[in-house]
Amino acid sequence: MSSFPVTYSLLSRQALLAHIKDHYDFQKPIHLKYFLRGMNDTYIVETGSGKYIFRVYRADRRNRSEIAFELDVLNYLNQNDVNVSIPFARKDGSFINEFWVTEGVKHGVMFSFAEGHEKPIHTLEDSYLFGQSVARIHKVTEHFRSEHARENLDLEYLIDRPLDIIKLHMGHRLEDYYFIHKWISELKEQLANKIEEGLDWGICHGDLHGNTNAAFTDDGQLTHYDFDICGYGWRAYDIAEFRLAREIHSGHDKDEVERLWQAFLNGYRQVRDLSRNDVEAVSIFVVLRQLWLFGLCFTEAELIGGADFDDGFIDSKMEYFRKVIF
Repeated sequence: MSSFPVTYSLLSRQALLAHIKDHYDFQKPIHLKYFLRGMNDTYIVETGSGKYIFRVYRADRRNRSEIAFELDVLNYLNQNDVNVSIPFARKDGSFINEFWVTEGVKHGVMFSFAEGHEKPIHTLEDSYLFGQSVARIHKVTEHFRSEHARENLDLEYLIDRPLDIIKLHMGHRLEDYYFIHKWISELKEQLANKIEEGLDWGICHGDLHGNTNAAFTDDGQLTHYDFDICGYGWRAYDIAEFRLAREIHSGHDKDEVERLWQAFLNGYRQVRDLSRNDVEAVSIFVVLRQLWLFGLCFTEAELIGGADFDDGFIDSKMEYFRKVIF
């Protein structure tokens, strides 16, 4: 009897622990805890010599070349004195593990543990520090190159693909969908003018919201991690997520959002230049980031269920788009 097709499987924790013990040179005892299911599976590895993070990438999301690109970025940043969580080598010197499962090949990578703690950014000091750290990532990677392929964070990624996904899930609300499509098309034209004027393009982290994915230490050090959606893109897009997170998740009023945003820009410009054209483009990318997240939620619904992505979810997104447009 043939096996039934599977979209997503979870590795056995016991088998994964045995694999880690066989392939990594860790001081015993070694413990493995399944920590988070998100766009990939995250485990905490506790050993006699310290903590590590083990990430298992979904077979339908990342191939070996795309993961190798991410690791190249991290190693390059680390070699240039930027604080990031770096890949940790196996006994044989390689970094990427392969797990043959029902749906294909999952890949796994061990990462160093980012010391410190996550915290939502609510102060001008933290915004300034975060802006400096983001600018260092952008500055250091200006001459980064990798032989491995990775998709760009371009217009297809930010606009065309999300719109296609959203339409598939809004067949019963086509009037709302066409409202979004119309205004996003106009934003696309505005962005085309900005691109023609010249927008900074280079390596982007892809998820710089400033709530997670960065660990602060008590002495003011900041370590970035989770570069799973990094790639070449517009730097204005990369920093737009920080602005968006302050607008919709932080609980700050408009004046406070502006103060935090200006502190971020001041910190950024302390390290590298950012043109007026780039800053003006951020407001466009804020909306496009929300569009991308809209599409991502529908995509993830295939794995975690559609209960949270019903008409109430669509209503909340429509409220955002109607408010931001008018």
